[in-house]
Amino acid sequence: MPPTAAASCPLLRRAPAAPFAALSSALSRSGMARRLVAASSGGGGRGPAYGGLLLDAGGTLLQVARPVAETYASIGRRYGVTKPEKGIMEGFKRAFSAPWPKTLRYQGDGRPFWRIVVAEATNCTDDDYFEEVYQHYAHGDAWRLPVGADTTLRELKDAGG
Repeated sequence: MPPTAAASCPLLRRAPAAPFAALSSALSRSGMARRLVAASSGGGGRGPAYGGLLLDAGGTLLQVARPVAETYASIGRRYGVTKPEKGIMEGFKRAFSAPWPKTLRYQGDGRPFWRIVVAEATNCTDDDYFEEVYQHYAHGDAWRLPVGADTTLRELKDAGG
């Protein structure tokens, strides 16, 4: 990937282009690249078992299109939510800093966990409100990529990454 492409993407700005080549070389020497390709193909000469793997550490790649508190407040008005956006954000902080059972957050589609978070953040326990918020974030238009990320990801793919 050209160094200018890496510099234009906020995701890669801190990392120089050279480590990508070094990582690729290290993977080849270790045989890990071969194992990753074999694992992705599912073995037996079939096509890949998956088309890609996306790991996102809390807003580093996928970002909300509108601020979370603004979205919760605007949807919540129809359900009687009067808490200001600042109060909603404080509610999120309280919810995320509370001790959680290890499994609750990762059960099924996450609804039990998010239902509690939404109620704590907004003081609204209306199931219809929760479902509307949940469905809002289930659609692609609620999310965006940072400026330049799509171009950089294509360049990484074209470079063999």
